[in-house]
Amino acid sequence: MKKTSSPLQTILFICFLQLFSCSENDETESNSASNTIPQSENNIDSATTTPEILSFNLNDGIINFEDNLVNFSEQNIQPDNRSSGNWGRFGGISSTNLSLEYDENPNIDNINNSTKVIKIKEPSGIQSWAGFYFVLEEKINFPEGKEAISILFYSPKPGHKVLLKLEDGLPNGTPGKKTTGDLFAITTTTGWETLIFNIPEFDGRNNIYNTITFILGYDISNQSEVNYFMDNIQFSNPIQIIVDQLNIDSSEQVTRYSGYQLVWNDEFNYEGAPLEDKWHYQVIPILEGGWANNEKQHYTNRRENSYVSNGTLKIVAKNEIYDYEGITKSYTSARLNSKFDFQYGRIDVRAKLPKSVGTWPAIWTLGTNVGEIGNYHGNQDGNVGWPECGEIDIMEQNGSNKQILYGTFHWADNSSQQASYGLTKDINSLGITDVTNEFHLYSLEWTTGILRIYVDNLLICELINNASVPFDNPHYLILNVAMGGTLGGDIPGDFIQDSMEIDFVRFYK
Repeated sequence: MKKTSSPLQTILFICFLQLFSCSENDETESNSASNTIPQSENNIDSATTTPEILSFNLNDGIINFEDNLVNFSEQNIQPDNRSSGNWGRFGGISSTNLSLEYDENPNIDNINNSTKVIKIKEPSGIQSWAGFYFVLEEKINFPEGKEAISILFYSPKPGHKVLLKLEDGLPNGTPGKKTTGDLFAITTTTGWETLIFNIPEFDGRNNIYNTITFILGYDISNQSEVNYFMDNIQFSNPIQIIVDQLNIDSSEQVTRYSGYQLVWNDEFNYEGAPLEDKWHYQVIPILEGGWANNEKQHYTNRRENSYVSNGTLKIVAKNEIYDYEGITKSYTSARLNSKFDFQYGRIDVRAKLPKSVGTWPAIWTLGTNVGEIGNYHGNQDGNVGWPECGEIDIMEQNGSNKQILYGTFHWADNSSQQASYGLTKDINSLGITDVTNEFHLYSLEWTTGILRIYVDNLLICELINNASVPFDNPHYLILNVAMGGTLGGDIPGDFIQDSMEIDFVRFYK
């Protein structure tokens, strides 16, 4: 017979199994809990994530300041070893430093319609060479045909010199550090304008530079706080520089000046007439058939009075009867206007002066706004008289004492009356023994703050440039030899001819 369990036994057995199962699970959970270390606030990883320091990337396109993504805080300034950070500054004094901040566009116009730009605040008292730099995400690679960098720049006044320099990432003073050198542009207005900096190819251009350095208002000491604004840093077509490299012969070395770039020149290493695309003959008398200062000559465009040979331009004054439109004079010469005009910069003219008594050679400038008949620029731009246009006499030689040179400035004062300032120098006081048989360098250096005239880089005279002495308009160069007149004096009866020779003319900006 088959043995079976009773209902009561079955119920008791099920309860026993459930009890055993519950007890086993409780023990397992208890053991599991005892082997786990409870988490507490002290054991949570409390290290905060450092925000990524963003940098600009010129290779990606225009750098603008609309989105505020790149942070120019004090914490992001690079240390001296340039191991971190995305920007830097220099030229502060104690705790006084320039600062960068995003700001509203101070003047939305057709040049810059951005709503946000970057403001560079320069407090009074910082160094005149104070500046800042951006560290880029990548080394710059210039597209073909775009070997320049342009910026939109807002200046409080014209005539401020802006420096741009590209650098590699090495700390200053590190052997092998590469830079473009100092590149300059000068503001021409108050408000927005485009400044362009041609990038030289010293050791190549591409994959070298990852830092853009700026100095705004270079060489200007701020007497009060100055605010500049900047926008749209980008690749650009280079500025055309009219430098005649072909006519610089192997025996000549073009002088380089810190902060300047050669932009126009004539080396006169050709034969024949002065180049027509560089020079204009001024031949029409400006005063009722004659010239100012009681000069005795007619100016001509004839080869007899000006020509280029053996590496120099000759301007020849001659004793001869010459008629111009019914007015007869006993002497002829030449007066050349440069077709190139300039505002601020440096001019170098290397010249040998005439030795004959009665000759009055001059290397000088007039404002392009002079309303004077027959000159190249006045025919187009002239709307004021003399001296409102301004005149800079880089060199004039005395007619009777050929050892005496003059450097002079002429302008109109606040009452529109003639004002002038200059100095007379005997060449012996400069350590120069001869200017009629030897070539010497006659130079003008012109900035928004000062004008200086030199002979062989020896200072002749200087003039502070300010609102009451407004040398702030473009000028052009004049080369001529006058006869007689105010400075030429009496002309000897045995005079036949003499000349001023010009080795080169160079304009730097």
